[in-house]
Amino acid sequence: MQLTRTTPEQRVEIYEDLRQLITPGFLAHPVLVNGVSVVVRSLDFSDWYLLRYRAHGASEHEWQAWVVASAIWMVNGSVVLNEEDAMPLLHQMCNALPAAALANVYGVVMALVRRSRQSATRTEAFLYEEESRTLWRSEGPSIVATPGDRGFLRARNPVLRLWIFYNQMEDLREHNDYLWQIAKFQAGPHAPKGVKKINAQDRKRQNDLDGRRQRVLDRTYYVAKGMLSDDPEGATQAKRRFQDVVMAETPEELREEMRRWVAGEKDDHDRIIDGVKNKIREEVEGRRRRDAERRAALQKALEEEGIRPSRMVPLTGKAGQEFLDRVKARVPGVSKVMQDNTHNSAYEKYIAKPPETGVLRVDEGGRVTSDMPEDERMLEMMRRPQASDPDSLQAQIERRRPTVTFVDDDGEEG
Repeated sequence: MQLTRTTPEQRVEIYEDLRQLITPGFLAHPVLVNGVSVVVRSLDFSDWYLLRYRAHGASEHEWQAWVVASAIWMVNGSVVLNEEDAMPLLHQMCNALPAAALANVYGVVMALVRRSRQSATRTEAFLYEEESRTLWRSEGPSIVATPGDRGFLRARNPVLRLWIFYNQMEDLREHNDYLWQIAKFQAGPHAPKGVKKINAQDRKRQNDLDGRRQRVLDRTYYVAKGMLSDDPEGATQAKRRFQDVVMAETPEELREEMRRWVAGEKDDHDRIIDGVKNKIREEVEGRRRRDAERRAALQKALEEEGIRPSRMVPLTGKAGQEFLDRVKARVPGVSKVMQDNTHNSAYEKYIAKPPETGVLRVDEGGRVTSDMPEDERMLEMMRRPQASDPDSLQAQIERRRPTVTFVDDDGEEG
């Protein structure tokens, strides 16, 4: 099943927290503690490393106090993030808070941590967005030059480090592509066929790259919206709404798709299609069955009236109306029965019967083979010369000498 293609406008909302992890470098939330305005932030790996030693052997209350103190970014509008001397005082103030108040602030910090971890899983998708490249071109140099000023944590943010590294490599790739285009342009007049072949290979490589990135973008969006499980191994099948099935694009994927069909392996998309076909089949066959029952009931009613198809006597007036009333009484709810002689070729070809693999089967090695024996006609087709043979048509065309036509001053060809 191919996921419905998403657009940048659809995906823009799932990167809201991720943008903050790039600049300013963390998630923040304001809280009010005993009349004091405090802004706490999410913690990263460096903070947890320091907490490991700061809170060694501490009780649960002291541990929460250290976590909250490490997460404080602002106090009454003043940035205290880079003030290392303020940490003991902040811990002392947090440790003096009542247990309930400290637990509430600690819960806010943990919620920010969970949000930052969840948004970090969407980093790869954000790297492929044009928004990311635009942000890199506009603010990337300044972010790299000033990684940790004004109380920001850019240098300590793993999401930001990955974003910087990817964009630097992407700049290098684009520069190499530019040089490669110049080289092909210079070689074009001397080897046009070779350059044309190289261009086709480059386009295929770029299309494969764009397709893989688009699949990452689509999957990330559906996982963020809760329509797809983020478990790649399928361990939580009960939570999965539908299965992620990639559309076959490469020759290897096409061969695998063919093998799965011959082997009878079905994914969620195949089962959905089977369900739709079964519903159509039940409706058509049920309608045909009801029509047949009505025709049989009508035929029985006519026989009871002594009317046969070979002896049709026209009835008019009162006798005719009485006859119709008696027939309707024997066949209730039926005023007209028609013979359905129409033929639906699409239904008969694609829905009435499930497709069969015929002579195809999958051998022990997982390869698709045929049970049909090789006859002389098949062997003759396999023995036909290929384009690389010296006597093939392609080889004859390549060896053909060009024809030159001369035109004199009078316009006569010679």
